[in-house]
Amino acid sequence: MLILTLHPVGQFTAILLAYYAAYLGVQRVKSLHFGQPVKFMRERHVIVGAISLVMLLTGFAAGHIIVARFMQKTEIHLHHEIAYFLLPFLLFGLFSGFYMYLKPGLRKILPAVHACNNLIVLALVLAQILTGLHVYRTHVLIG
Repeated sequence: MLILTLHPVGQFTAILLAYYAAYLGVQRVKSLHFGQPVKFMRERHVIVGAISLVMLLTGFAAGHIIVARFMQKTEIHLHHEIAYFLLPFLLFGLFSGFYMYLKPGLRKILPAVHACNNLIVLALVLAQILTGLHVYRTHVLIG
């Protein structure tokens, strides 16, 4: 039953890292588009973002295992459905970020799509916190 506690702790840590990566990304937008003298810590943004997205993907896999071993899908329907909806956004965020890191250049479209994609991720992980708290209270603490 340790995994039932490790999953939310790991995911919450990944979410905090995701918001930090977003903060670093906003610094890039400020300097590039608004002419503000802000330093963009590119390496840190890439590392923190990659760690966060990989942790979220790992949490997706762990959540899938938890449902298969300990719960019935119908018990956590919304949390489960949001996770599956989130999956392609996580993968796109990770691969588009790595692509831009490995092939640097002046781009406008891909960074904007990457940013919009990851803003969707940030919104969906907030929903996952809310639905996950409900699952944790009703199936782990009480169950």
